[in-house]
Amino acid sequence: MTRRGTLAYYLAAWVIGCFVVSLLLWAGDALAGDFETASTLLTTYFFSLAFGATAVLLFAFLLRRWMRALGTHSLWAWLASGAALASLEIWGLIHAQSALLSIRSGEFGEIFFGAVLKAADALAGRNLWQAPVDGAITAVVLCLVDRAFDRVTEASEPKHSPA
Repeated sequence: MTRRGTLAYYLAAWVIGCFVVSLLLWAGDALAGDFETASTLLTTYFFSLAFGATAVLLFAFLLRRWMRALGTHSLWAWLASGAALASLEIWGLIHAQSALLSIRSGEFGEIFFGAVLKAADALAGRNLWQAPVDGAITAVVLCLVDRAFDRVTEASEPKHSPA
């Protein structure tokens, strides 16, 4: 699991992606005139780690598959793909949330779907612009992580001597 950097890749996606979302939400509120303290940022980050894990791990999985299919580690390609993928994912999760929550599946179903799809709920409405920004920043970090482990596996392969 760690040979190709999978654990590091998904851990970086979770930690960095959730922090960028929290930072953008915090900065957006501060720019809107609501004075926010650093404790508000840390509280938002804590809840972002809990409720945003599903969305950011799905994003990281899809991004890695897409970029492996393209076969590139270009930062610009990862940045553009991350912005587009994050926008599509949040749009899809917003529509999935409204569709799944309209189905009455009991108390457990409402709690489960509410927890899984909470990231989309936080970005719906006036914060939707933050999805491509978060996707782009997270994708650049993930590109660097993926690139670092890709080089390690190339260097660690045994070399055959010509003799």
